[in-house]
Amino acid sequence: MGKRIPYRWIIAIVLFIAYSIQYLDRVKSNVLNPLISADLGLSTGDIGTGAFLMLLFYGPAQFVSGILTDKFGAKKVLIFSIVAWSVMTAWMGFVHSREEYLWRMAIFGFLVGTEYVPSARILMRWFNKDGRARAQALLSWAWILTPAWASVLATQWAAHAHDWRIVFFVTASLGIIPLLLIVFVVHDRPEKYAKSTVDDLEYAYADEIEAGTIKKGEYRDSQKTILGDTPIRFRDFFKNRSYVAVLFVDIVMQITLYGALIWVPLYLTDVFGFKLQQMGLWSAMYFMAGAVGSFTSSYLSDKLFKGNRRIMILTCFIGLAPFIILLATLKQADQSLLLLALCGMGFFGNMAWGPFLAVPAEIFTPEVYGKAMGFINGAGYTVAAFSAKIFAALVVINGGVKDYSNGWYFIAFCVVIGVIAAGFIRTDKQETAHVKNLLEAGRSRTNTLRNS
Repeated sequence: MGKRIPYRWIIAIVLFIAYSIQYLDRVKSNVLNPLISADLGLSTGDIGTGAFLMLLFYGPAQFVSGILTDKFGAKKVLIFSIVAWSVMTAWMGFVHSREEYLWRMAIFGFLVGTEYVPSARILMRWFNKDGRARAQALLSWAWILTPAWASVLATQWAAHAHDWRIVFFVTASLGIIPLLLIVFVVHDRPEKYAKSTVDDLEYAYADEIEAGTIKKGEYRDSQKTILGDTPIRFRDFFKNRSYVAVLFVDIVMQITLYGALIWVPLYLTDVFGFKLQQMGLWSAMYFMAGAVGSFTSSYLSDKLFKGNRRIMILTCFIGLAPFIILLATLKQADQSLLLLALCGMGFFGNMAWGPFLAVPAEIFTPEVYGKAMGFINGAGYTVAAFSAKIFAALVVINGGVKDYSNGWYFIAFCVVIGVIAAGFIRTDKQETAHVKNLLEAGRSRTNTLRNS
């Protein structure tokens, strides 16, 4: 009999599938923007405004979902998110004007910005520091790998159907798949799953067992035991410099990701004259390389560098900058250089996801990951919203020809900020001492009350 696959990896795969389906809408919307803008009469500025509104409301939704996740449980928030996603995806097929488009993008951002934090929160509790980066990398494939195949599928489908709207209607119906998977397979915590083995529980709580926070076999009240009566307050996050550094890293990563999602398809169409189907294939190159870079980086972060997250985050930004500059300087369809630029950007630009997304759970505790990561992601998306407007404003039109170079230089400048921020990230014992003291004080108070 073969070795049993740990249930935590089954959950990780299910969350990846569910998130991938939810991510289809953003990929379709971006890659079909040339068709949508032509049909609705949208300008480049309107596309930038739509992205701005989506991200502007998506950001606060991250923070709200983080608070709700820590309070009510990740599974409940995920179910709401999936239902909202299906409704909002179908709505896009009924949009017929600029105003409707902008309203839909804003409401979509707020309602659907509830999927990431609960998904990541579940992974942070089922995995310890030996596997967190890889688990997060697998989840990150939802927004890295999905565009690689969805961009091809959406453009091919729309081209053959001669209608971009049907793509949204059919995709909306796929929401039943993640809904059923979350309801029947996913559990917030290993002790809440009746079939969890001793190995599952000991692996999930290995960090807490090693630190003496909880004892082997005593998992029923693990959350209360870990937090005690003195939970980490929101302002305590900002006393940790690594948390603040991760905040800036996330902002740069979101700016880079949405720079690729929004502007690469338009860049290939406007500058290189690619037709719809050809543009979809070339856009996929960035994301296919990104999937390889993300998992490679996370494996090295977990196994080779033993949880030192800073190394691969720095590698991400330092390696990314030259390829962004290369893309900015391309003025004609030199396919070999274009392929190099897109693959290089994808490979290095997605290396940091797994390592940096694991940091808040390791400098604090998975029990407050929702609130901690919710604020970081919320800030990241909010700033990314304004970056979309900035990029759009930097696009120069001369004689009907669009020049995107200044937009790419803007993203390269942001990457330099990412390098500086990454240098401050540490997850060693000295960096987490303040948090451990807070939690220890809470547990001591709990024990005193029990014994009195």
